[in-house]
Amino acid sequence: MSIYANDLFKNSHIVIFFSTVSWFLRIFFHLLYHSFAWSYDLVAAAVSGGRWKDWVRSVLPLIEGKDVLELGIGTGTLQAALIAAGYRTFGVDQSRHILRIAKNKVRRTVQQPAMLVRGLAQQIPLSSSSMDTIVATFPSEYIAHPGTLAACRRVLRPRGLLVVLLGVQVGGGSIVSILLRGIYRVTGQTLPDRNTLEESRIKLKEYGFNARIETIAYQQDLLTVIVAASDSASQPEFFK
Repeated sequence: MSIYANDLFKNSHIVIFFSTVSWFLRIFFHLLYHSFAWSYDLVAAAVSGGRWKDWVRSVLPLIEGKDVLELGIGTGTLQAALIAAGYRTFGVDQSRHILRIAKNKVRRTVQQPAMLVRGLAQQIPLSSSSMDTIVATFPSEYIAHPGTLAACRRVLRPRGLLVVLLGVQVGGGSIVSILLRGIYRVTGQTLPDRNTLEESRIKLKEYGFNARIETIAYQQDLLTVIVAASDSASQPEFFK
């Protein structure tokens, strides 16, 4: 077998491996958000070395205004933190299992009901120009869907913010940190590279957002966040 053929053979196996991993992950996440939602917090803690809730809450200093919408609420960790901080919050999630758990967690944590509804990010059930900030932490690919970006632009007030916690670079030399970095590489859960981030910024511009990239340090970890302000001076094509 030639060197070229050997490399091609190896590469094909690599592609098959990562495609298989991706397929299993899609099934796993679907179950985690629906039938196995009861295990969400346990899994999140396991894959973050117990730091998941702190990572999620790290976006709080970036929130502006009073009215805040969270897309993809998880089990309500950020909802509870937002309510405790005095924000008027709303949440949208597709999973009725997640919504039930989140409502119970918020009520138990802050002794207040959560305003959570079942729905899609592409069809946010709120009136236009009603939110100051929209936030999503560790979202799946739905966040880049044109329908999601259009819906966010519609719901945000002029100069409102879209805050998206994309991912984390795990730091430190502990066995847990090294293991987590290896797992993230194998499962493709690593941070997007600089070119991908720039492409995201350009795409957001097309939908009426001026975006910047923020890096948040938490202990030895680095979290990457896109902060996109709705541009009141421009109007995307779908609004004309």
